Amino acid sequence: MFALSQSCLRPLLPLPLVRALRLTVCLLFGTASLTGWASPAWAQLLPPGSQPVTAINFVVEANSLSSETVLFADPCDNLNTLPGCTGQQATLNYAGQNRRLITFETAVQTYERVVIPGETVVFQRQGATLANGFMVPNRDVLFFEGGPPENANQPINLEPSQVLNTQTVAQVLLSPFINRGIDNVFANVPQLPLPQAGDLIPVIAQDTLNDVRRIDYILPGGIAVPVAERNNQGFVVFERGGNDNFAIAAIIGFDANGPIYGSLGTLGPGNWGNTNLQFQTTVQRREPQQTGSFRPSHVVAEANQPISGIFFPISSLIPDTQATVFGYSLFSGEVNAANNLTDFANLPLADASNPSGGLDLVAGGFGLFRVAQPQPSNFALLKRITNLFGPTPLPDFTQVVGDGAALNLLQANGLGQGLDVITDPQVQPGNGIEYTVYFANSGQGTAPNVVLCDQIPAGLTFDPNGYGPGIGIQAIAASSPPGPVVNYTNAADGDPGTFVAPGAALPPFCGVNQGNGAVVVNGGDVAASQVGLIRFRTTVN
Repeated sequence: MFALSQSCLRPLLPLPLVRALRLTVCLLFGTASLTGWASPAWAQLLPPGSQPVTAINFVVEANSLSSETVLFADPCDNLNTLPGCTGQQATLNYAGQNRRLITFETAVQTYERVVIPGETVVFQRQGATLANGFMVPNRDVLFFEGGPPENANQPINLEPSQVLNTQTVAQVLLSPFINRGIDNVFANVPQLPLPQAGDLIPVIAQDTLNDVRRIDYILPGGIAVPVAERNNQGFVVFERGGNDNFAIAAIIGFDANGPIYGSLGTLGPGNWGNTNLQFQTTVQRREPQQTGSFRPSHVVAEANQPISGIFFPISSLIPDTQATVFGYSLFSGEVNAANNLTDFANLPLADASNPSGGLDLVAGGFGLFRVAQPQPSNFALLKRITNLFGPTPLPDFTQVVGDGAALNLLQANGLGQGLDVITDPQVQPGNGIEYTVYFANSGQGTAPNVVLCDQIPAGLTFDPNGYGPGIGIQAIAASSPPGPVVNYTNAADGDPGTFVAPGAALPPFCGVNQGNGAVVVNGGDVAASQVGLIRFRTTVN
């Protein structure tokens, strides 16, 4: 008679699971002497090599909930998307469900962000009286995922965290959270003639004029990207709807007048790539800038606009002869190569009458992005006793014992049951014991080429017919949610399971041969968040 405990088991992971990070950009914080270069033939066209974004991969990062009651913005869309809002209070519920960008995909590659110390976003504004006699307001304009209420008396439920008056719009745009953004940036000429009550789209009630003339993403010391890596690193722009135009130029240096630019490229509505992500948004204003709270003005008419994007490799923005890039600037689509890009106060303005004249810029895209490096896995094994045959009374094998990320993942998938030690009842010769080896990958990357080896402890004999004639192994292959239980034969045939008989040579990864046989199962690649199991029975000698 003896107490039961776990036996030795070994997974074979022949490939390294810890990624080796190789940052191929060099941070240059010294003073650089740079000159401009002639615009190539593709100036004012979509930069060659740019890649439409096809998918956005994110995680929801929960933050604290908050709620605030404010007056609706004045004006607000009283006739359409927020009926009855004028002069009323709005209750805003922020769920704190921030969608953090992890990677994005194009038809070419998957890209991840590289955080560069000191990187900043700067909004260049003019503040002068504009066309048609309108003074552009001193305000911030942001959209948030969520809304709308059925009427102005109901709460507006917004998914991301609240933006406090201590936070600038630039900080919001530089953050990795992609369910916020700035609405209709660069659209600074009001629609004429002025809309009347009952018009389909009351633009004045949905006033988003914001006096932004240019947006700069700046790397203060610049970065030198090797020519061989310039197709693999670059900048991305995300937009809500994918129906607006804009212009972009790399910053290749600075002088007394400000940035020195490379060639200007322009993107039109047909150049965006639509992704797997879409959501409804509520537009809010904060007036004056960074003062008080954001207040709702309107809800975007389309219930679920897609989040679109386009990636600009470094090679598409600067020539090989240009050693360093210091960031980039975004402009209205009305800007062309004949304009003085440094003199932002006199750049052409996008007209609100033009449906593609603004840019609904989604946060999370500012930064340097590179081809995503392999993510580390976090592969783990948990061995449990899941049944006894002969002893009574039986313990409760539906229990889940232990803790940790692997067990949490198993539980989330309905697995992980069993006991690691049993002291009562004790087993007698001829009794049966069933073992289950669970596996789980709680990391972000794939665990490649997993092979499991579990040697049969001394004092026990493998049951070759535990699940049918010649069938001594059961399994759930790596999956999420878990797939069906399947049977494997003991023979080294076409299925992934094999029983190596006592006395036979074991694969080296099984460790020191205990001479009592081993269950060996080829688990293949185990992707992130996948789980599975192998199961077999033994008889007490």
